[in-house]
Parts: sequence; structure tokens; C-alpha cells
Amino acid sequence: MKNIKRLLAFIGIFIMGISLIPAYYAKADEQVSVSISSASGTVGSEVTVTVTISADKDIDGATINVSYDKSIIRPVDKANSGVVMFSALEMTSDSTVSISQKFEIIAAGTTTLSVTGDAKISVNGEPATVSSSSSGKVTAKAPASYSSDNTLKSLQISPGTLSPAFSPDRTTYNATVDADVTELVVSAAANDSAAKISISGRRMDPGSNTTTITVTAEDGSVKKYIIYTTRLEDGQEATTEAESKTEAVTEDASQAVNNDGTVTIDGRKYSVVKDYSGITIPDGYQEIDYDYNGQKINAVKGIKTGLILMYLESEDGKGGFYIYDETAKTFSPYNTVAEPEITYVVLPITNSLDKPAGYALTRFTMNGKEVQVLMDADRQYCLFYGVSSLGEKGWFRYRVSDGSIQAYSVVKSDTANADVKADNGKTSGNNRFWLTIVLILGLIIVAFIVITIVLCTKLAKVKKVFNMASKDGVDLDEYTEKVIDGYAEDEDDSYEELDTSSDKISYGDDKSGKSDVEELKLFDVEDDK
Repeated sequence: MKNIKRLLAFIGIFIMGISLIPAYYAKADEQVSVSISSASGTVGSEVTVTVTISADKDIDGATINVSYDKSIIRPVDKANSGVVMFSALEMTSDSTVSISQKFEIIAAGTTTLSVTGDAKISVNGEPATVSSSSSGKVTAKAPASYSSDNTLKSLQISPGTLSPAFSPDRTTYNATVDADVTELVVSAAANDSAAKISISGRRMDPGSNTTTITVTAEDGSVKKYIIYTTRLEDGQEATTEAESKTEAVTEDASQAVNNDGTVTIDGRKYSVVKDYSGITIPDGYQEIDYDYNGQKINAVKGIKTGLILMYLESEDGKGGFYIYDETAKTFSPYNTVAEPEITYVVLPITNSLDKPAGYALTRFTMNGKEVQVLMDADRQYCLFYGVSSLGEKGWFRYRVSDGSIQAYSVVKSDTANADVKADNGKTSGNNRFWLTIVLILGLIIVAFIVITIVLCTKLAKVKKVFNMASKDGVDLDEYTEKVIDGYAEDEDDSYEELDTSSDKISYGDDKSGKSDVEELKLFDVEDDK
């Protein structure tokens, strides 16, 4: 019985050990709090934002991602992607760590800085999680010279028409659409090229809907235009004064190079800026010397896109970057749309391009600027021709409802292919890592199964011996494992009858007056002692 008890105790300890393993790994992480400071300044100046991490124990290191509006500020000496990393990688002996980052103010307005993604923080040698965080703000003030024009020069919807007709000074309108319309396509252009436009509420549900067009002037002042649209129920038909039509556009803008070196685009005269001092160069571009119409000027060239950009300035002093087509010798506005990690430059749609069937050429507002696109019949998607920051050039599909972008018949450059290969390498490495983890876990499970089978076999053997001994009235505590094994190997499940001098004594019978040990001596077995 002692051996049985030892075996049962071993099994119990083993099971308890296995059950404690998940509890160990479920140990709660250390907790930290994160706060982000606020700052203010004028366009062109630099401000400092500080991220402070606080814990109950010493902080070993930290990496935290912070989101911000990249159209208002940009990090100094880092890529302007809309997310910046704050890192403190050195070991510290303090429960509070502060990490600072300088930002340059590039436009008027206010942006909120917040913790985003998974923070990597180590406290006293253990991983930590962010239990609370507070956001910061950067308020960007505009110089006195900045324009306050926040009006629209045009506003159209598709399908449907505005009532009353559009006027820059009127900010509220009404419209009606059919029951099958789920998205309202809004085309808006600002009166001032430096102003920005954002549109919300384009989804159309049955009944009343509100679409808001927000115009932010160069100096940060805001004006909102609101369209109240009624979507009819099934079976109803909209009655409008004019048939809903897609705006017709010409594919090629009217341009001319003047004798004085200026260029006229759509009736507006621009001069080509030759010195880029004080001009912010877009991310992913570098300044180069360029031969433009026989003159050496400064231009910028995309590292991966290969596009040539020049800065044009109108007669009223306002300017911006334009894409220069070296073959056609023409300019087009430098308009971009972006997703979290990729930026797309929207290129003009020319007659030489092969256009996908089933789409109509129109103008559409993307990222606050009016561009040429191909719109599908259901007004759910549009195609624009452009080039991505990875070097992919071709058609891209833009979802009207959420602004997501997908490649559509893309022609990839060699640089882009190299980037894709690099990404595939990372993916392969990740797959190998997880495969290794799965193999290790599989080996652990197999080992556990083998041990369990061995223990169950041993337990079955002991159970058999115990049942046999109980039937024969034998106390197994007094016998060696060898004798117990003999019991287990007995094919008849019992020992043969013993030759005793008297049949009055039966082992295990307390009425005999003899102890169990004395009675068991009648058996021809070796004492464990």
C-alpha cells in the first residue's frame, strides 16, 4: 500500500505542476501611465512635445508610438507619416521617464497627439502595459500674411442637384436621391488653393441624411457647408429640375510657356521658383539641379517615384509644387492621398492612357483637392492614375465611403519589386518563428501524452495487484515491489493454495488472536525487510 500511495502522490504532484504552468504565464504585466504634453507656436517654428511614463518600479526601457495630424506638424529628423516613435532604450533607475521630440509646424490648426498601437515597455525586467494615457495638443497659429479665405468656389453632388443653386456665401442646401443610392458623391473646390477641404456624412440611409463639407483656410479659420439629403423609400421616385449627370471634364489642361519664362495654366500665370530656401520639400523627394528650357534651376525628384516636381508661384504670391511631365512639357498639381504607411501621388488622366471600361471621367475631391478620376456607375468606387511611395505606378481604386485604396492593374518598378521581396522575407521569417513555436508546443504535448500513458499503465498494474491482494486478504505494505510484480504476473490472478498445518487460521482474520504479520509468515514469500 505504501508504494501505491507514493505513486498516487507522484501523479497528484505532476498534475498540479502541469496546472500551474498556465498560471505562471498568465501573470499580470506591470502597469504604467503615459501622459503627453501640449505646445503651441506659429507656422514655421518648432515646438517640443514630451511623453512621460510613470510606473511603481524602475523603468528599463520603452518604445511608444504617438499619432498626430501630419498636415499640421511634422517631426524633426524623422519621416512625416502621421505616427512617430518615442523611444528610451537605456536602462534607468527611476520609476518616471520623459522622452522629448521636436516638431515643425507646417500649417495652421490644432492636432491631438495620442498613444497608438502596442507600447513596448519594460519595468523591473518584466513587460508592462499602459493602464492609462492622456493626450496632448499642438496649436499652430498662422502668420498675419496667411489667407483667411475659407469659402468654396464650386459644390456639386452626384446623383441629385442642390436646392437652391450653389452660392459661396450660402452654407445650407437640400437634396433628394432615389432609394437605391447608398453613397453621395460630393465634388467641392475651395476658392483659395491654400485652403483644405474635408467631407463627412456621404453615406445615405433611408430618410434624412446630413453631409458636411468643412473648409479650413490657410490661417486655420473654418467654414462648414451642410447638405440635408432625403433618401426616398422603395417605390418612390425623386423629382428634380434637372437630370443628375456626372460632371464632364476635359482631359488635358490648357497650358503655355511664355517668353518671360512664366507658364500659364488654365488662364493663370505662374513663375518657376529657382531657389528652394524656406520651402518644405515633400517626404521621399530630394533636391536636384535641373535643366528647364535651357536654364539651370532647382527641382526635386522622388527617390522611389521618379517624379520631377517644381515649385510654381502665382502672381498673388501663392505657390505650391507641381508635377512636371518631361515628355509633354506640361505641369499638373501635386495632389496626394495617403493610407497609414503609403502615400499616392495623383497624376493627370491623359488621352494616351488605356482606361478601364465601365467608368466615366469626372472630377472628384480627394484629400481636400479636386482631381480627375474615373467613377463607376454605382458611385461606390473611383479609379485614379498615380504612383505610390513604393514606386508602383498605374491605376488605383479608391473606395468612396472610407477612402481605402487598392492597386488596380499596377505596373511595378524594380525598386518596388525589391521592396516587395523584402516584405516577403519578413513574412517568411515570421512564419518560421511561429512554426518553431508550434513544433516546441507539439513536442511538449507528445511528451505529456507519453508520460500519461506510462503512469496510467503503472496505475492499472497497481490496481490489479491491489484487487488480487484484497481478495486474498494480503497487506501489501509488508512486501517488496518484486513480490507485488509477482502478483501482477500471476496468470491465474491468485497464488496457489498454501499448505498450512491448521485450517483454523485464515490470514487477515482478526479473530485468530494473531497479528497480521505472524499470519502472513505462513506464505512462502520474502519479507521486504
